[in-house]
Amino acid sequence: MMQRRVGGWLCGWMVLCGACGDEGGRASESATGTASDTSTTTSSTGAAPTSSGSATGDAESTTPTGGASESEGGTSSGTSTTAVDPSTGADTGPSTGAAVNQPPVWESEPGTQIVLEDLYVSNFTPGQIFLASSRTDEIRVLDGNSLTFLQAFTHPAFSEVPNDLFTYGPNGTAFNERGNLVVAAYTKFVEFSDYGVEYKTYPKVASEANENIIFDALGNLYTTTATGGTDKLNQYRALDYAFEQTITLPPGAGQLTGITFDGYGRLYVASQTDNTIHVSDFNFEFLAFKWVKTLPGAGNVKGFEGLQFNATGELVAAAGDLVRYDVMAGTKLGTFDGPNDEFPVPLRVDNEGNIYTSDYENGTGSVPADVFKFSPEGLLLVSKNNPGLLGPFGLAISGTVLAGDPPVGWSYQLAASDPDGDPLSYKLVQGPPDMFLDPNTSTLTWYVTSEDLGDYDIVLEVSDGNGGVALQMFTLSVSAG
Repeated sequence: MMQRRVGGWLCGWMVLCGACGDEGGRASESATGTASDTSTTTSSTGAAPTSSGSATGDAESTTPTGGASESEGGTSSGTSTTAVDPSTGADTGPSTGAAVNQPPVWESEPGTQIVLEDLYVSNFTPGQIFLASSRTDEIRVLDGNSLTFLQAFTHPAFSEVPNDLFTYGPNGTAFNERGNLVVAAYTKFVEFSDYGVEYKTYPKVASEANENIIFDALGNLYTTTATGGTDKLNQYRALDYAFEQTITLPPGAGQLTGITFDGYGRLYVASQTDNTIHVSDFNFEFLAFKWVKTLPGAGNVKGFEGLQFNATGELVAAAGDLVRYDVMAGTKLGTFDGPNDEFPVPLRVDNEGNIYTSDYENGTGSVPADVFKFSPEGLLLVSKNNPGLLGPFGLAISGTVLAGDPPVGWSYQLAASDPDGDPLSYKLVQGPPDMFLDPNTSTLTWYVTSEDLGDYDIVLEVSDGNGGVALQMFTLSVSAG
């Protein structure tokens, strides 16, 4: 995600080419970018509306989440009577005898470039792991590839109360929109601009252990508290991290642990009291939160701890094992874990989709913890015991701003016509897991952040319901400017 600049490491926000809104990072109302020569259209005719091809490239075919993937379009008329051979794409000439159904024709072209605009400089080398050792009052830094220990640093706020219980040491950690590391201590938040270098401190509304912290798309800070605290979900405003509000919890929720957002502003909070993950509604203002969905914890080895989305759009929860959830279906997909990972607590995903966690060992954090790195598919890549790591709670990855960089809306208004005047329907066949095709407006939308660098193969389908199908395939690139 970052480029090397004199004096630090460069991070960036997403900006749409030629389509930034007045707010500099909100959703565009129409298709963005310019038409690209990489867009490919194929068509076929037949007795049933089926897909006739797939996108090429490295991206896997995924089922998009976020809502329905088909929408009804309007009707159009045409005079062409030329049939298309689906195997060769060649015209077969004017039809003779019975009328031959003609496939739809794509009329719209997508913008295919989303470019990063440089916005801030970070002094932290990207790809390093920052773990809060709550019982030794320090932040321990590891290499993200090998998990080798690199250095440790501390702050007076981590030891204001002379006690080695996790409650009084550093807990939740996350990188903010400035590229600085924010750590929740017992009485305040500490923001570091470099390794061990204080940028500023901010008082908390209550002295307590905040096991997890997260930022929303506007930079507001959120905290959860499980053991021995006020058991509240608090929001601190982005401007100065001053306390803003206590968010009302759904009935039955309590002993809060993991917390994260998705690309649509939905808030996910893990509750140990009712063994449930509670999900709020779509949200881009972050003023009020309406709880609309739950994900069950029944059958998990232990209660919920850290939460994070993986590279394929599944929600991963630390709950004894690492548990994968399909959020839209509200179902559990499966589990993965390491052989010595008995009590995973913190959880984070890097820009490549690798998943990191650390073991709280005997449940009290009084013995050295293991650290684990899994592939996006859940395969164990590296595990290593860290002798100085006791009671790991917060885990942050430099170069990865989770929800702190505002998502930028890319959108594409789909349009096609049908020579026979048949009503048309559209389908997203392949794309990123959180890309969404609105069934009412036939608009394809994707909210991108700094976690989405790379090329994505997109496949769209338009069907006339009578066997006529046309595919549109293109590559959407998210790149650094």
